[in-house]
Amino acid sequence: MYNSLKIDSKKAKKFSIIFLILSFIFALGLVKKAFQNDTFYTIKIGELIINHGIDMLDHFSFHNALAYTYPHWLYDSFIYLVYKIGGYTSIYISTILLFYILITIVYKTNLTLCKNLFTATFATFICELAIASFITARAQLVSFILFVLVIYFIEMFLKKKKKKYLFGLLLVSLILCNIHVAVWPFYFILYLPYFAEYLTAIILNKIKKDNKITKFIKNKFIIEKNDGIKVLFIIFILSILTGLLTPIGNTPYTYIIKTMQGNSTSYINEHQMLSWAESPFTIIIAIETLFLVAISKTKIRDFFMISGLILMSIISIRHLSFLALIGTICFARVFTLFLNNYNIPMEEKFINIVSNKKVLIPLIVIIVSLSAYLFTNQLKKDYIDKTLYPVDATTYIKKNIDTTNMRLFNDYNFGSYLLLNDIKVFIDSRADLYTKPFSSYKYDIFDDYTYVVNQYNQTFDFYNI
Repeated sequence: MYNSLKIDSKKAKKFSIIFLILSFIFALGLVKKAFQNDTFYTIKIGELIINHGIDMLDHFSFHNALAYTYPHWLYDSFIYLVYKIGGYTSIYISTILLFYILITIVYKTNLTLCKNLFTATFATFICELAIASFITARAQLVSFILFVLVIYFIEMFLKKKKKKYLFGLLLVSLILCNIHVAVWPFYFILYLPYFAEYLTAIILNKIKKDNKITKFIKNKFIIEKNDGIKVLFIIFILSILTGLLTPIGNTPYTYIIKTMQGNSTSYINEHQMLSWAESPFTIIIAIETLFLVAISKTKIRDFFMISGLILMSIISIRHLSFLALIGTICFARVFTLFLNNYNIPMEEKFINIVSNKKVLIPLIVIIVSLSAYLFTNQLKKDYIDKTLYPVDATTYIKKNIDTTNMRLFNDYNFGSYLLLNDIKVFIDSRADLYTKPFSSYKYDIFDDYTYVVNQYNQTFDFYNI
C-alpha cells in the first residue's frame, strides 16, 4: 500500500507557509464587506451588556417586560468592544482575521488527520470556498473555529492519550455555552460518530461467526476499538455540566427545546429544508465523499459523520455550514485513504509540480490578482446596503419623529438596523425572542407579525401602533 511520502521538513514547512499566506490573501476577497442584520443587534446588545450587565430582559422592542436569554452574550460583548475601536471597519477586519484563523486550524487538522500535503491542501481550499458564504460578523464564525478544534482534540487524544486535549474539549464546551448557546448541542453531536464506531467494534467482536453483513462491514470499513473512547465519554458527560457556568441561568439546557417549540423555525429561511439551489458546491462534495466511501475502504467514523451531516442539512439549511466545514475534513481523510488504497502517489506529483517556479509563480500571480479584484470590489461597497436596509428612512424618522413615544410596526429584516439606531421595534431578527416559549406571553408576537397581512387592523389596534 502506498504511504505518504516523507517529504523534506523544510520543503513541507515552506509550502505550508506559502499556502497559508495565499489563503489569507484569498480570504480578503471572499469576506463580504456589507453586514447582515444580526450584526446590528449584536453591537447594540454588546453595548448594553458592557454598560449595564445582563438582566435577562429585552430593552430594544416596545413590548413590556419581554424576557431575553442573551444566547451569545460573550460574542456580543466582544463585537461591541471591537466596534468601539474602529467602528464598522474594525468589525470587518476582525471578521477577516477570524476567517483566516478558521482556515489555518482546518489546514492544521487536515494535516494531522491525513499526513498528506496534497489532500490537506486540496480539502482546505475546498473548505475555504464552501464556507465563505457563511462568513460574516455573527457568533457562528467563532463557533466554526471551536467545532474544528473539537475534531482536532478528539483525534489527537485518541492518538496520543494526552490530558491536555481533554482539557481543550471541556474548554471548548464552556466557551460555546457563552459565545453561541444555540449551537452548543452540536458539540455533543460531534462525539457520536466516534461512539458509534466503538460500539460497532464491540458488536463485531462479539459475533463469533461472520455473516454476509459482518464480512461486508469488515471489508468495507476501518473500525477502531480505541479504549480512549471510554475517557471521551466521561468528558462528554462532564461537558454537559459546563452549561452551569454561564451568567444566563438555565438557557444552555432550555434554549434548543424552546426554539423547537416556537413557530419561528417554520418561517425563517435558514431553518427550511435543503434544496439543490442552496449550495450545489457543498452537495457535490458530499456526494463525492460518499462515492469515495463506496469504492474504497475508509474509517467508519467518517462515514457516520458525513452521513449524519448530510441528513442534518436536508432537514435544515442552517446545518449546511457544518457540512461544508466538518464534511470537508472528513473528505480529506476519505480521499487520502482512497489514494493509499489504489497506490496513487498524488502527494509526490503535487509537490513536484508546485515546487516548479514556472508553475508556482503564475499560480501566485493568479490568486493575488483574483483576490485583489474581489477585495477592491468589496471596498467599493458600503457596510450597510441601502437596498436591503432603511438607512434613509431611519435618518428621516430620527430627525422628524419623537421616537421615545413612537410604536412602529416594522419589517422583520429591518428591526435590527432600527434598534441599532435607538428606535424601539415591533420585531427584529432575534426571532425566538418573540415566540411564546421565550416571551411567556399568552399571545405570540411572531405569529401576529407573520399573519399581519390578513389582520392588520386588529394587530395595529392590539399593539397600539
